Amino acid sequence: MARRALQAINWSALAERIPESERTALAAFKSKSDKYLQRLMAYPEALPKIEWSYYKNTISTPGLVDKFQQQYESISVPYPADKYTAAIDNEQKEAAAKIQKFIQDVNVSIDAAEAELNKLKAMIPYEEMTMDDFMDAHPTVFMRTDKVTTWPHTEESQEDLNDDTPDEENH
Repeated sequence: MARRALQAINWSALAERIPESERTALAAFKSKSDKYLQRLMAYPEALPKIEWSYYKNTISTPGLVDKFQQQYESISVPYPADKYTAAIDNEQKEAAAKIQKFIQDVNVSIDAAEAELNKLKAMIPYEEMTMDDFMDAHPTVFMRTDKVTTWPHTEESQEDLNDDTPDEENH
């Protein structure tokens, strides 16, 4: 494992993509990120090199410097395993798939709306329509005169008033 830190983040491009209400949260996050990066960069990536020959010449105890050198060079700082990059990549792929599905759904809605708009453009203008033309254009909205209905004249609110069969309850 090696120490890695993203050196450059395009904060202005990121700020353009978030809503105005989240700008203060982004500023706080940027501040924390900058402080963390500054602390991380304050430490060297590798352990500092020691001039072992100087200590071998000045310390008279035999083998002591060699022992320290061996222990120093065997030091290994374990960096945490990267468990999050794969999860983030998976989330990014899932989000991209959701975005593509959303785009397809919106395009279907746009096509339906354009078809409805073209239908309205092809209709006779309302000012020039007769009642029969309006009834043909909007059969669900128009109150039909050939069928007795009660207010609010919707299919759900109607009892079957035109049914000529007698009810068994009434006889």
